[in-house]
Amino acid sequence: TKVDHSAHSVANDIAWYHRDISRVYAEDLLARAGRDGSYLVRDSESVPGAYTTQGVQVNCFRTLEDLVLGYQQPHKGLVTPLLYPKCDAFCQLLQLMKTRHSQRSEPDVISVFVGTWNMGGSPPPRSLQSWVTCCGLGHTPDDSTALLPHDIYALGTQENPQGEREWTDHIKATLRSYTHIDFKQVAVQSLWNIRLAVFVKPEHESRISHVNTANVKTGLGNTLGNKGAVGVSFHFNGTSFGFVNCHLTSGSDKVLRRNQNFVDILRLLSLGDKQLFAFDISLRFTHLFWCGDLNYRLDLDVQDILKHVSKREFEELMCADQLTQERHKRKAFLYFKEEKIAFPPTYRYERGSRDCYLWQKYKTSGVRVNVPSWCDRILFKSYPETHITCTAYGCTDDIFTSDHSPVFATYQVGVTSQSTSKTGAVMVRAWIILEGIEAIVKTASKAKFFIEFHSLCLEETRRSSENDSQSCDVPGFLKLAWSFKQLPKLLPIMSEMDHLQDQHMLLSVKSCDGFESYGECCVALRSVTGASDQFETFLSHRGEEMGSIRGRVRVHVPKDKQATREKIYGGSHETGLLLTSALLALSLPTKPSSPSSVTFFDSCEFHIASSIWFLNDPWLGFTLAGIYRLLPLLAPD
Repeated sequence: TKVDHSAHSVANDIAWYHRDISRVYAEDLLARAGRDGSYLVRDSESVPGAYTTQGVQVNCFRTLEDLVLGYQQPHKGLVTPLLYPKCDAFCQLLQLMKTRHSQRSEPDVISVFVGTWNMGGSPPPRSLQSWVTCCGLGHTPDDSTALLPHDIYALGTQENPQGEREWTDHIKATLRSYTHIDFKQVAVQSLWNIRLAVFVKPEHESRISHVNTANVKTGLGNTLGNKGAVGVSFHFNGTSFGFVNCHLTSGSDKVLRRNQNFVDILRLLSLGDKQLFAFDISLRFTHLFWCGDLNYRLDLDVQDILKHVSKREFEELMCADQLTQERHKRKAFLYFKEEKIAFPPTYRYERGSRDCYLWQKYKTSGVRVNVPSWCDRILFKSYPETHITCTAYGCTDDIFTSDHSPVFATYQVGVTSQSTSKTGAVMVRAWIILEGIEAIVKTASKAKFFIEFHSLCLEETRRSSENDSQSCDVPGFLKLAWSFKQLPKLLPIMSEMDHLQDQHMLLSVKSCDGFESYGECCVALRSVTGASDQFETFLSHRGEEMGSIRGRVRVHVPKDKQATREKIYGGSHETGLLLTSALLALSLPTKPSSPSSVTFFDSCEFHIASSIWFLNDPWLGFTLAGIYRLLPLLAPD
């Protein structure tokens, strides 16, 4: 789309700034015609008034003044300010530099791509690059980072007509076409046409272990595989990862059935460490990513939905989203997180374009209404006190072969080194003392209970004696207590504080009668090795909240084992101040030509920063880079 400058007045020749964009950049944005999905533009020769995209009426920005007005009224959602994507890109590049120049042989943080797509039974297009590079609508990466390869790719599909080999070859070819890297396949798992394929960079192949795959059927009384889930799990050094791809029951009125599908998958998917099968899969992994065609719909009239989409009023629509409602009621995906949705509903489009939703489906039984909905979702759940940040969440706008749009999400994820027990005699070792635990459990039982303690850092699973105190102050709930004498002394395999702070304990409250679990939880040792020695958290069982638990823990570490190091994704107060200053400076507008013509890696500030990086003072480098950006603004014309 070209820009008609004849409509601009003389006054418009004066440079103006709004947040982090200049007039030159605004003109470039107009020329790119809504490439990032946050705005739509037309030149003055285009058809007057609104035109149709995504099946609804939208606003046209035909002149520079219109675009400026859009930026000055961000609350209307017409144009998304660009400051935050640029900061995200800066942080991601900074993270990449810190990792590359770290003297550690093992990474502290990796990048994970998760994608889901209901292919609708049709073959995919030749290139899937827009999907795996997160190009499209929503929270998308900056141009300077979009083509950076991720460490792990997990792609889930539903109604996939291709065989496993054909599909995985297609993905690897797409990744190779722009990264020039031959990614290694970790695993592929299928259930009928539901498929999950996971790939890693070749450099990480030796870091992958304990690979596991599983599937579970949820169609027609849990006997048919047309609906269900597939999973892949593995360890990346000392961090466990789980990926689940599912296709749940369809239909606007099948909310309860979808909730039950979720619970069945939690309970029956035999994924991960067999010693942890007493826990559902939401507690077996340091990081669990759950994607798929979840099929939750919008409980709203189709015309109201289209009106909200035309105004980009996605928050208002989320109030009618069935999955959001069920999560708020704690009926599904308990304790899972999802990045904010800033893209249009991904279902049900007319195949061949993304111009309109095809919400009427004609069947022999009559007309079925499928209102536009966010059926395709990506959620995640991580252990407490771990590092995970969502860096992108959106959908493509250029893959038309299905009535669903592919959805993508990327994450920066903290990982730990492989645990290895030290050889030789250990004179003094660490130990963990449990000084007392109290729990409130949802049950009418009067039985006695004990607690099981599981952790990769322990030599073996330990259990307590039966509780020495219990009462029923509230009908339907039992208050339990274990004193110091009833609780075991726990002996970690390794005694280094730096190692122990990254570890977690899984607790299960079980009946002494039938050894049935009445609630499980995860406790981060980091939370009880600092200033506090107390923990308090919720108990859950099979996706349902079952009560709460709290206690006092004392972790003893020998003096010669207490040293810790700062993680690459961590940061001291001074570091934070320097980084904030650099970000503020780098986000300011500059007077030179459009920044779109120069990438971050090619810019002068990057060369300044990287030069000082090799002088072992990276933070000074980024601060000077920020000052470099300030100089043109301070200098007189």
